Amino acid sequence: MSHALQINADMTVASVELPDEPALRQRAIAARLSGAADQAVYHRQALMWVHGNGAREGLPANLVATAVASAWRGLDVGASYFLHGRVLVTGAANGDAGPLEEKLVGQVCAVAAAVTAQMAAFRTSPPASNEAAWGAIVQRAFEAVASLKSPA
Repeated sequence: MSHALQINADMTVASVELPDEPALRQRAIAARLSGAADQAVYHRQALMWVHGNGAREGLPANLVATAVASAWRGLDVGASYFLHGRVLVTGAANGDAGPLEEKLVGQVCAVAAAVTAQMAAFRTSPPASNEAAWGAIVQRAFEAVASLKSPA
C-alpha cells in the first residue's frame, strides 16, 4: 500500500492508503473521486488526481487543492480555474502514483490549515470581493509552503 492524501472540498485532509498494483490503484483512485480520474502536475514530486468532469458535474470548488496547486506551481492557478470535488495527492514515479514524501504531506497540511484560518478570518472581516478573498487565500498558501522549505 502507498500513502496518499485526500483533499476534500470541505477543506479537510485525510490520509489514505492506495494499492501498489497499478490497475487496482487506478480503480481505487477513481472510486475515491467518484468518477474518471485525471492527473494534474503542479509539483515535480507529486501528482494531483482530480475528477475528470468535476466542474461540469457541478462538484464544489476545492479551495485547499487549488491553493496547494497554486503554491506548488508558484502562480495563482485560481485566477484561471479551480479544481473541483475531492482531490487525491500522491507521489510521482515514472508518470504514475508513487509514495508521497513527508515534506509534501507537511505542505498540503500547512496549506489546509492556512486556508481554514483565512476562511475563519473572513467571518469577522469579510473581503471586499471574491477576487480579494481568493487573493488572500492564495497568499496564505504561498506563505505556508515557503515557511516549510529548507533554506538553500
